[in-house]
Amino acid sequence: MSATPPSATSRLAPARLWIHRALAAIGLPVLLVLGLEGGLRLAGFGRPAGFLIPDEQPGFYRTNPDFVSLFMPGGFDLRPLNFRVAARKPPNTVRIVVLGESAAQGIPAPAFGFAPQLRAQLRARYPDKRIEVLNTGIVAINSHVVYRIARDLAAFSPDLFVVYLGNNEVVGPYGPGCAYLAEMPPLWVIRLSTLVRATRTGQLLGRVLAAFSRREARPEEWGGMSMFVDRAVAGDDPRLAGAYRNFETNLRDIVRVADTAGAKTLLCTVVANLKDCPPLLSLHRAGLTEAELAAWQQAFDRGRLAWRLGDAAAARTDLEEARRIDPQYADTLFMLGSLELAAGDPALARARLLEALHWDALRFRPDARINEIIREVAGAGGPVQLLDAAKLLGSDAASPAPPAGRELLFEHVHFDWAGNFQLAWAMAQGAEALLFGRSSGAPAWLDSDSVAAALAYTPHERFSMLQHIATITQHPPFTNQLTYPEDMARLARDLNRAQAEAATAESRRLAKTLVQAATAADPENADLAKIEETVDEELGDPDGALAQAQRARRLQPANATQAADEAIKLSRLGRYDEAEKLLRQTALTCAPRDLTLMAPAFADLFTRTKRYADGRRYFDEAIARRPRDNSLRMLSGRLAGLAGEAAAAEQAYRAVLADEPGNQPALEALVGLLTETGRSAAVEEATFAAAGAQSRNQANNLRAAIISENRGDEVQAIRFLRAAERSGPVTSAVELHLTRKLLTRGQAMEALAHLAEARRISWYEGDAAATESIGQLIDQLRPAGLNR
Repeated sequence: MSATPPSATSRLAPARLWIHRALAAIGLPVLLVLGLEGGLRLAGFGRPAGFLIPDEQPGFYRTNPDFVSLFMPGGFDLRPLNFRVAARKPPNTVRIVVLGESAAQGIPAPAFGFAPQLRAQLRARYPDKRIEVLNTGIVAINSHVVYRIARDLAAFSPDLFVVYLGNNEVVGPYGPGCAYLAEMPPLWVIRLSTLVRATRTGQLLGRVLAAFSRREARPEEWGGMSMFVDRAVAGDDPRLAGAYRNFETNLRDIVRVADTAGAKTLLCTVVANLKDCPPLLSLHRAGLTEAELAAWQQAFDRGRLAWRLGDAAAARTDLEEARRIDPQYADTLFMLGSLELAAGDPALARARLLEALHWDALRFRPDARINEIIREVAGAGGPVQLLDAAKLLGSDAASPAPPAGRELLFEHVHFDWAGNFQLAWAMAQGAEALLFGRSSGAPAWLDSDSVAAALAYTPHERFSMLQHIATITQHPPFTNQLTYPEDMARLARDLNRAQAEAATAESRRLAKTLVQAATAADPENADLAKIEETVDEELGDPDGALAQAQRARRLQPANATQAADEAIKLSRLGRYDEAEKLLRQTALTCAPRDLTLMAPAFADLFTRTKRYADGRRYFDEAIARRPRDNSLRMLSGRLAGLAGEAAAAEQAYRAVLADEPGNQPALEALVGLLTETGRSAAVEEATFAAAGAQSRNQANNLRAAIISENRGDEVQAIRFLRAAERSGPVTSAVELHLTRKLLTRGQAMEALAHLAEARRISWYEGDAAATESIGQLIDQLRPAGLNR
């Protein structure tokens, strides 16, 4: 019997079977994931991932407080500025989006940064337009995060992206100097992982993996720049090339996103402090032999001492020798640059200072390659314009301006008022060219005083700006800088002057007048309400302060900090029931981490009403919900102390120190309590027990120095005086005291160095007689100290 040939249908059956199997293999998991995702959303698990999320006010979106946790540990609690934006751009509105990091956000005072100054300029120039400037800058982010922000904002009808970006490419997320993400995966992996974490399923998976992970523990809380002191990245580190490639790709994609959304882009190079920001970390070149290192150390030590003493010729000779042996040591290059600047050679000075920046191994300032990339992307064509801020303001090799320094910047990259003004002025002209073309009939651009009036910036506001800068610069890595003692003396002088000026009745009246005028012209500006609230409080008008706190809260999305501020104002007026109701209602709806932000307001309420037991119970419950939050324990201890329960207060402070030995407020509170109860031996024990973990606690260092001196232990006294000098501002008297101790031990070279610091500090103290007498002492000791 002959075989029957297979039909076409029977031949296709295996192929169809394999197609069905493949579809099932792919489709079923997809359906399962989609089902899990939907279920998690319905159950309220996880958090939204967009930069903007729906606001409680219909028709508006607000910034997402949880956005940064897609890229960093949630415990860091780094947030965008709190504002809302209409989902549909109102008619006759120009919507500008500022993209960048902390410098773009406006640290230390976002209300006076270049973004609000840009808005003030354009509002004055185009009064018939409604100018919106959405400041999306966030502390510690980089281009990986900014790319995501740009994609989200593209859906909100932007007219212009202003991009000031590049300071954190090495130390930010996925950079080789990042303190909390050790890996630097390929860009496609970074973007894919971000997409996954944006889903509720990805967030669930992240929690599960974290629970079983055996990796090295990552920091749970944001510790500022201090976190990065062990994350050195030298100027020739091969990983930099990858970071720069990622930056270029992200920047090009940001421009592409803007173009697709119909927006234009103003790309800005970034500015670094060259002249007045010594390197944060200097490293030796690879391959230095022991003999070379010994020779280098001798030349460097002599050159540094001569530099501090103002002996330019001797300093140049020795520092050039140190540079010959090790041309990569950043401190050497910085000192040589400062010598050339003083000698009137700005070109050579700039070259040396740029070399010092390049070899600074804590890369919080942008290297020249960052700005080269920005120029290349801006030059690629399309609706893009370059604002070469680095060249304009003096931090580029080809800049005609003097090397950028403290005239423009507070520290490494954050602008003072003058720097923000110059940058915003240039941005406004760039924005005008892109959005409106050159206008001959428009009003003149505002000068600095007019912008200050529009934003209510007065001497009254400067004190709080300097306070914020002090909290940044009194800690590592700034403590490692060559000029740290002098910088702290200058800052202490400026703080004292600003505080005295802000406290005068005339200053407060001027601030009140200006903020009222600014508010009349710009009634929707929440920052103005906050300024007027502070001024009213200082003028002794608690009702006015409350009214402004309430206005600020209405002008912003729901915010636990603002609610807590309003509650404090209510408590000061004796309206305790209203204050407590507001606090408890806010606590019911806010995120658990916001309980920390509200805790001081609760403590204020319980203190004013003398309800110490109720306060203790509240904080016990809060601690149970957030057992690692030591700020709650601190407030509980404070309430116990106010209630006369010294033992309970001591127990709370010691519990904090047991969990977090480096907690300075806990140590100082404990020492204060022990001192009040006359337990001097316990004070000494606590002081020395904390010395290792709190080496940057200046109060403890000075206390330990005094105790050691009283015990006759000169070695320990010198040790703690040295530590005190590097943990905050010290007086010339402290430097002289340390000098005397060093001289008695025959350490003349180091004594001379501290004498040089004493002379500089005395100048900032305004004591001309002390400055002169210290100079005479230096002249007497110099031959003995400089054994050339």
